[in-house]
Amino acid sequence: MTPTVEPTDTAIKLWWSDEDRALMEGACDLHVHLEPCMFTRQTSELEFAIFARTAGYRAAVSKCHHTLNADRVQAIREQVRGFELYGGIVLNHFVGGLNPYAVEASITSGGKITWMPTMHAANHVSTFGTPAYARLNRKSDLDASQLSGARAPISILDEDGRLKSEVHDILELIATSGTALATGHLSYEEMTVLIRAARDRRVEKLIVTHAEMEVSNLAVEQQVELAGMGAYIEHVILPILPLYRRLDPDAYLAAIRAVGPERTILSTDTGQPYNPHPIEAMRVFARTLLYKGLERADIDLMLKRNPAELIGIEP
Repeated sequence: MTPTVEPTDTAIKLWWSDEDRALMEGACDLHVHLEPCMFTRQTSELEFAIFARTAGYRAAVSKCHHTLNADRVQAIREQVRGFELYGGIVLNHFVGGLNPYAVEASITSGGKITWMPTMHAANHVSTFGTPAYARLNRKSDLDASQLSGARAPISILDEDGRLKSEVHDILELIATSGTALATGHLSYEEMTVLIRAARDRRVEKLIVTHAEMEVSNLAVEQQVELAGMGAYIEHVILPILPLYRRLDPDAYLAAIRAVGPERTILSTDTGQPYNPHPIEAMRVFARTLLYKGLERADIDLMLKRNPAELIGIEP
């Protein structure tokens, strides 16, 4: 039998008040970056799980840009009882791009979210000028994007602006499994085509990834439109932080009030070495929105119930 890992909760108890702990009890972060990874990360999946359980989290999803990770986190769930860590897949070139077979493997292995391409998306490359992340350090000098055989950036649309056939196959797998689809780093135009097709194929769980990040950069009106099509709008703390867009949190407040908390989720998108620890980042995010005037019931809905439903667990 795999031994259960006991938490070391001293670090959290150093600064969290009873009110903080109550606020975070039952939290679900569907977008956190952890080791192992080809980029340097702040903490490992196992360490995160131990501290998340101590903090009262209900669940989280580890997002990896380069590999299917749904299978490996099964072992962590066996070790860290009382907290559910899940994985998924991001459809970058590392897994074959828009590859239905990779999606099948992820879902069969317990993956909860399939993300459309991120760093290899055509919209990402157009936005940043590179299929990479300027602020993140790779762990080696290897970079296939610099080779003569490098593949072109990925769009989900063909030359006529229609959804590629392999995307339809992927939507069929997601719909059949009842798992979630996230937009990754697609453009707004791609998102609208994807979400409309997903709803036609009875995909019920749709996430618009980090609406305020540079690569998404969705206006409030666009967020309202996509939510009206059946998607949940994901807000992450990164655009507030110093090395990103330094947005005024009022931008989040306006979007949440326009879309409605019932169609919104809060995530962190953290795990980078230069940002707060993902668990502390979530506490700060929730506290900031409370300070800005959101009701506690709305925070609970966006932080706990909505994300739990998206990954199919009891909040």
